[in-house]
Amino acid sequence: MNQELLEILRKEVKPALGCTGPIGVCFGAAQAYDAIGGEIKRIVAKIDWGMASKIDDVAFPGTEMLGVEMAIALGAVCGDPKAGLEVLHNVTPEGEQKARKVAELVEVHPMWERKDMNIYIDITIETDRGTGRSVTAERSDGLILKERNGEVIEQYEKDKGAQDAASPMLKYKVKDFYEFATTTPIEEFDLLLKAAELNTELANETITRNLGAGIGTALYNSQDGNLITKAKAYAAAGCEARMSGVNRPAMSCANKGNVGIAASMPIVVQARELGLGDEAMQRGIALSYCLAIAIIHRIGKDPSMCSCEVAAAIGVAAGTVLLHGGTQQQVENAIQNTIPNIFGVVCDGAKLACALRISSGTGIGIEAANLALAGVRLANNQGVLAANADESINMIGHTALYAMVDSDRELSRQIFAKRKPFPLMRFEDRQKQ
Repeated sequence: MNQELLEILRKEVKPALGCTGPIGVCFGAAQAYDAIGGEIKRIVAKIDWGMASKIDDVAFPGTEMLGVEMAIALGAVCGDPKAGLEVLHNVTPEGEQKARKVAELVEVHPMWERKDMNIYIDITIETDRGTGRSVTAERSDGLILKERNGEVIEQYEKDKGAQDAASPMLKYKVKDFYEFATTTPIEEFDLLLKAAELNTELANETITRNLGAGIGTALYNSQDGNLITKAKAYAAAGCEARMSGVNRPAMSCANKGNVGIAASMPIVVQARELGLGDEAMQRGIALSYCLAIAIIHRIGKDPSMCSCEVAAAIGVAAGTVLLHGGTQQQVENAIQNTIPNIFGVVCDGAKLACALRISSGTGIGIEAANLALAGVRLANNQGVLAANADESINMIGHTALYAMVDSDRELSRQIFAKRKPFPLMRFEDRQKQ
């Protein structure tokens, strides 16, 4: 069990430069252009409705400009197809200026007819040399097809989708994650020290430079020794740096940088402030990340529910209990204490307001954990709570992946209808609206 979970953790936890929404379309465009090269004449992007409508308001490294069209153009012109989620690490000022012009050649077509809630990005680039095409599915860097002039040059099996019966993550329960986090040799969790380092650096960028909407900085300045407020400040600040396009990677979790930040920074702050040491911190993050990954494997990687509040808050609750030496039962009680507060929170896209959601989720998760440690537990089988934590998590997945599909499609239609992609808008100007 431990070895399989380690492999899952290493696959799902990796550095990502920029918000993984626009980075996904950057990656797809980089792959499509890499297939053909030449002078770009036209770009056609067929994208799942969530990705097409929910990534216009977040900055990404290398440019001040916003929008799906700019993300696709920047990926095509400047993207490194071999760099995965760090596809934009080589953007130059000259390349960025060229991408602004190429953005006007991009056509975005949301795939409203799709039935599922997972990532799907199909980009075709026409140049003076012919046509290049890429298809990405299930993950922002999940390339499954690459074509040159209609001929397949690369093809891969896609990852298992949300709630796919063959997904190994679905067979594990809270008790398995608890055992994994508490018994795995600590040297196997070195990756989680790196997560703490990268995500703390991002948060410090916001706090020292007052980036974003000022949420993290305001919380930091008002903490007055309150541990929960400081944890909320660092979690929000990490998100704001990322949403503002800071050229530093986050350690992502389950293909999501905000989840990587939101599920780790509250554990990091508590461990550091209370002097609990690196091992306790790493084990707390391990449990937090496992719960977040398990939930995202149920709700999907382009979900109707807000993964950076729903999945991460549950992870924080579990990780906080373990950080304080709590039992498996207390972890399960903390999860049950958390769920009624975050169940059904919708995703309305990547933007600075995500920092407020992460701040709220942090507070909910830590308070739910503290209550569980004090012996407080909510009654099972009431409202959105099932007979136990595992069944409640399954209820979240079923609701998000099936019951909320039509409402998410309609919300996405309304968001997409509001967008005005041209002229291109700077991130700073967008925040003044």
